[in-house]
This record gives sequence, structure tokens and C-alpha cells, in this order.
Amino acid sequence: MSKKMHLAVFAQGVGVAQSVWRSPRTNPLTMHSFDHWSSVARTAERGLFDAFFIADALNLSPAIATDSTDRPDPIAVLSALSVVTERIGLIGTSSTTYNDPYTVARQFATLDHLSQGRASWNIVTTAIPAAAENYGSSRLPDHEDRYVRGEEFVDVVQALWDGWDAEAIVADRANGVWTDSSRIRRINHHGAHFDVEGPLTIPRSPQGRIPLAQAGSSPSGMKLAARVADLVFTTQHTIPDAVDFVEGVRSLAEGSGRSRRDVKILPGVTPIIGATESEARELAAELGSFVGEQATLKVLNQTFGGLDLESLDLDEPFPDLRNELPRNASISRPTLLIEIALREGLSVRQLAQRVSLSIGHRTLVGTPDSVADDLQAWFEAGAADGFIILPADLPIGLEQFVDNVIPRLQDRGIFRTAYQGRTLRDHLNEH
Repeated sequence: MSKKMHLAVFAQGVGVAQSVWRSPRTNPLTMHSFDHWSSVARTAERGLFDAFFIADALNLSPAIATDSTDRPDPIAVLSALSVVTERIGLIGTSSTTYNDPYTVARQFATLDHLSQGRASWNIVTTAIPAAAENYGSSRLPDHEDRYVRGEEFVDVVQALWDGWDAEAIVADRANGVWTDSSRIRRINHHGAHFDVEGPLTIPRSPQGRIPLAQAGSSPSGMKLAARVADLVFTTQHTIPDAVDFVEGVRSLAEGSGRSRRDVKILPGVTPIIGATESEARELAAELGSFVGEQATLKVLNQTFGGLDLESLDLDEPFPDLRNELPRNASISRPTLLIEIALREGLSVRQLAQRVSLSIGHRTLVGTPDSVADDLQAWFEAGAADGFIILPADLPIGLEQFVDNVIPRLQDRGIFRTAYQGRTLRDHLNEH
């Protein structure tokens, strides 16, 4: 059987396009409701997606006056969705900088039991300086310090999950024995950042070990992904760069004693689909027209770790700021955006518009056939094991992808026509 593409949907409010709440294609007043989230998740499950993915934000965006950037708690939303979905995986983001390992291990173990084995933790170290102020700190820790803490954090979480053997619950009614306590262990972790005894208050995951997702593409992020991640969410804009990234992560994975096949790499893509190419371009222009320039620059400022970009001339070429990025900011995303701007000769305005439509990921504007052609080309070139689909608007953007692109991928034999397993790990292990 030929290799099949993996797909996850990145669900954010009424879409990732900035100020898309102004579009008549959306209903923003419902975006905090269970009905909205369940509708989007059920559409993704109808499309046989591997997973439904919710990111997180630990601070209110500076563009909140004009953009619907408010965010719910991922664990709360995914716990509710576990009741109305059956097969699709449920990926939630949780920060290693502003949480503790015991809480995160317990939350995701609970979600995994509620969903019968469909939970996944997306590991982030949090790169937004404003988040620090919400958690009692005056400054964001340096990039490398965040990853050192993050590495230990993940080790503690996994040790806690492994603290219960699969056979720990005996449930012997006749003799009154609930567990074999010899199969439940303390972890006795004493490290640089954490002291955790364990064990967890909830048994081992139905998946054995809950899959991990990771979204950092800096050298430190790639190292962490190669060591622990089952799924890597990355920003890539060309096939050669993506192939290099895939090779880099898989080589690091081998160096960590893992198989190259253990890590699935899914670049982000925002498809904007029309019945014709011109219709798709018109829709992209419409979705991009709702955001004001200053609001976009505020978001760029945050993406670039607080650099003051609002003083830049919008129509001048975007400057090379790679050596000016704050040490405690995200490195990979700003560096990628700067390199794109330099390579393509983009002005400040053009880069801001690019980011506003797809939060910096690749945008595919075209017909269902041309979108399917592009995804197939990347997949067959070894540039991706699949994709994280970031709809510009919800729910219509996802519905158009499921109804028009998924059948084309299936007809070409590169996407499943039915779920083969019941857990997220089952989905990731297919082909």
C-alpha cells in the first residue's frame, strides 16, 4: 500500500486571517461557543483528518482592539470535543515555561482517557515577552534557557506517564484488590528546574504513551523535536528548504536513537480555494482587506519579540534585522520571515500582508485541483509527511477543503478513505 499523507487542522477562532471576523463568511459572535468548536471538529473528522489542533496564547494580543485574538483554554475545549468526536486526534498546546510538569501530565492523561486514546500535547516554550508579565515575571527567559527547562519538563511528564504500568489496575472484586501497587512507581525526579516525586493520580494512557507535537524550528527546537516529538509543526516556504529541514530533523532523531520514521513532519499551509483561479485570488484579496496596517504591524512587532517595527516606512524594503532579534524572543519564525522578505524583495507592507493572511505560513490560492497538485508535489518530493491546514476563515474555509480537496487527494491514492485505527497514535503510524 502506498504511503498516505497526514493532515491536521489548526483551528483558531473564526480563522487565522487577521480581522477575518469582519468577513460575511464568518459568525464571530459564536466563536466561543461549543457549537462553533464542535462544528469545526466534526467537519475535520468527516474529512478523515488525523487531528484537530488548538494552539494557545498566554497574553492578549496588542491588536485586540480590531482583531478577534482572544483565546480559550485548549484543554477545556478539547475535553468537550472528546464527547462529540470518535476518531480524530485532539492536540492541545501547553507551555513548558508557564506550567508545571505534574499538572500538564495529569491534564493530558485525563484527556487521553476521556477521548479513548486521542490526546496529544503540543510542546511550546512560549516566546512572547508579554506572557511573562501574566505569570509574575518582568522578563521572558532567554531562548536557550527556555529550552533547557523545556527538555527537563518533557522528561518529567513522560516519566509520570510511565509511572503506571498497563497492568496496574487489577479490579479483582472477589478479593477487593483494585491495583497491583508494585506496578505504580514514584519517579523521584530532582533536577535543575523541578523536584517531582509522583506518581500521577490517573492510570497509564490508553495509547501507552501520549504522542507529542512540537512547533519550534530553531536549532534548539529541532533538537527537542528529534528527541521526543511524534509530529513536528513547521513553517516552510520552498521544497528545497523543507527537504533540508526534514533531513535535519530525521538525522538528529537517528542520533538520539530513534528511527527516522518516528517523526512526522507537517508544514503549515493556508489554502484559499475558489472554483476558478480568479475567484480564489478575489477571495484572498477580500480576506486580506479587513485588516488595518497599524494592527498588522502590532502583530509583526509581537512576532519579532517586541522590536519596534511601527516606525518603519511601509513601502521601503523590509530590512535585515536578523542580528537585532532579542535574545529571549522566538528565533526561527522571525528569521524565516526576514529571509523570505530579503529573497523576494518584499516591502514592510508586503511582508505584513503576507503574515496577516496566514500567520506567516505558506498560502495556497487556487482551485481544488491546483491546491491538491501543490500538496502532492511537496509530499512526493519528501518535503512533508503531510500538512497542518490553517483555514483563513472558519468554518467555510475548512468545509471547502474537506469537500473539494480531500476527494482529489483520495482519488490520487495519497490520503486515507477511512480511519484504520481508533487512536491518534494509530493514525500517525499508518503507512
